[in-house]
Amino acid sequence: MKIKKGYLVREVAGENIVVSTEKREVDFDYIIHLNDSAKLLFEALMEDDLEEKDLVNILLDNYEVEEDVAAKDVSEFVEMLKLNDII
Repeated sequence: MKIKKGYLVREVAGENIVVSTEKREVDFDYIIHLNDSAKLLFEALMEDDLEEKDLVNILLDNYEVEEDVAAKDVSEFVEMLKLNDII
């Protein structure tokens, strides 16, 4: 899976947010905020076509986290991206 073209991560007022570069109406009631680990995963998916296991390994390499916790977090993150049609 990979992030679709037309999305970027930007820091706005100290927050990491997903920004669409496409011309479409913006719903300011719903903005995707990313914590630092989600930003790391998002940027990895912008660069490469990765599987969930690859994302789990990225978390394990960068954070002190148990593998089952990382896998659960990755699963929830991927589901959010799918729901928002970003991957």
